[in-house]
Amino acid sequence: MPFENEKITVLYGSQTGNAQDLAERIWRESKRYYFLSSVKPLDDYNIVNLVNETCVIIVCSTTGEGDEPDNMKKFWRFLLRKNLSPNSLSNLRFAVFGLGDSSYTKYNFAAKRLYKRLLQLGANQLLPIGLGDDQHDLGYDAEADPWIEKLWNTLLQLYPLPSTVQPLPKNYKVEPRWKIFSCINNESKLNIRRKSIYSVIKKPNDFTARIIQNKRITASNHFQDVRLIKLKCENQQYSPGDVVVLRPRNLKWKIQEFYDVLTTNGVKITPETKITVEQNDPTMTVPEVLTQEVTFEELCSEYFDLMSIPRRYTFQILAQLTDSELEKEKCLEFTTAEGQQDLYSYTYRPKRNIVEVLQDFPHATKNLNLEILLEIIPPIKPREFSIASSCRAHVKEIHVLLAVVKYKTKLAKERYGLGSNFLAGLKEGDEITGWVKKGSFKFSSDPNIPVIMVGPGTGVAPFRSYIFERCLEDDSNEKNLFLFFGSRYKDKDYLCKEDFEDISNKQKLNLITAFSREQDEKVYVQDKIKENKHLVWDALKQNAHIFVAGSAKNMPKDVRRAFVEVCQECGNMAEEEANMYIGKLEKNGRYQTECWS
Repeated sequence: MPFENEKITVLYGSQTGNAQDLAERIWRESKRYYFLSSVKPLDDYNIVNLVNETCVIIVCSTTGEGDEPDNMKKFWRFLLRKNLSPNSLSNLRFAVFGLGDSSYTKYNFAAKRLYKRLLQLGANQLLPIGLGDDQHDLGYDAEADPWIEKLWNTLLQLYPLPSTVQPLPKNYKVEPRWKIFSCINNESKLNIRRKSIYSVIKKPNDFTARIIQNKRITASNHFQDVRLIKLKCENQQYSPGDVVVLRPRNLKWKIQEFYDVLTTNGVKITPETKITVEQNDPTMTVPEVLTQEVTFEELCSEYFDLMSIPRRYTFQILAQLTDSELEKEKCLEFTTAEGQQDLYSYTYRPKRNIVEVLQDFPHATKNLNLEILLEIIPPIKPREFSIASSCRAHVKEIHVLLAVVKYKTKLAKERYGLGSNFLAGLKEGDEITGWVKKGSFKFSSDPNIPVIMVGPGTGVAPFRSYIFERCLEDDSNEKNLFLFFGSRYKDKDYLCKEDFEDISNKQKLNLITAFSREQDEKVYVQDKIKENKHLVWDALKQNAHIFVAGSAKNMPKDVRRAFVEVCQECGNMAEEEANMYIGKLEKNGRYQTECWS
């Protein structure tokens, strides 16, 4: 009988898929050392079993204002129970790795809280918490690589392999997670096609919306195409700050490009191939959408993310497929810690997607099959957008402000964002599925509390929702409502100009704009905050709430610094005191940030 090491459980809380990807990497690597391991989302794990576990590895991301991901909320609520004794988990050894973004004030907050709570319940750490930072050039892997290496060193000291057993090589042959049975049915084109493969697993809060407007609101000669998309939907209740989650599909030309790569390399899978998926590994649950019969055409349209940028695991698989020594050497190099800078230069920096990578490795691509495609191409993730409309002011409608992602890298072909370009291509009358969820912003419903909103670019979306909602109140006035909006040009990318200026003219909004390219010296929203320092300070003295939304690059830190300077100058505070004052606002929920990379 083959040697079996200790049982370890790998769990993850993942909002966009990055934490899941890292957790599955740890799960796969654990098999090199013969651990009996499983991997699943935290909320799919039966938490009552935690007291009987001896070794648990948890990877979790942080979302919104330091919140835990959606698929660990139930797990986290259970851990917070007051009736849990301080020695509840005294038999448990654990490790936590967090994925976060250091541009946020509550950097890796969910992982830090989880780590602290497990210690409070008597659990024993295997090694200190690891904190991955999306702002690093190499992303989370910069911290994850050394942390995972320490993890295996620690575990192998606790659970050593017998002298007669050697670890499997780093590039050991990985078995696919799922088995596939397929048949070619040339008559399938004659069948009535369902609108979406997701229609058969529709959740109670899912809805189908119809496009009633898809309008470009930036000038035609402006480099950035921003759309105001209006969706018609029945009985969808939402509040300012809420988010609409939409399911995009692959662009038709990208699907054809994928077909061409497969055909050119002799991969005999046709769009009409029907597929049924079953478990190959008992610990890996088949995604619900794949528990039904689907065609390869449907997978290529709605499931495979053909714009995804391959991670190192993809190259581990390709190395096992190729019969070219040159391809194998390059793929294996990309799987090592030492090769991550080269991998970054090849994939991340130029945004080279999975289809283009398969083009570059033809000797591996020719040996692809359906099981391997499901292994190396991640599913399309639903896209989240701050709702830009008011449920009361825009009855039976949801509005989305969308910046179309299209840019150049060193690759000759233009880069396209899957979700934004799909949505931008929708016509009036087209339908899309989605659902509404709570966002991170928690707006006050008290009209007497001043609200300062800082929203350059499409960051203004949740504020448009709140402003319309507030303006339905008769007593709403500009003394209590402030919007700092920023863009490049007044005549080119002043988003929703008519809406905001109309409300401002009605004396219901204090509108302050910053157009960075209208003059020789660039002017940003943070400059306007300092310029209007007395207005801002008066609002803060009246317990104002501050909301900041937009790009996570430099803007959030610059805006926070501007508020600190206002406190220094108008509140006669020292810099440290002003920082503590803003910090207290953040802690109390009076300074909230929602930014994205």
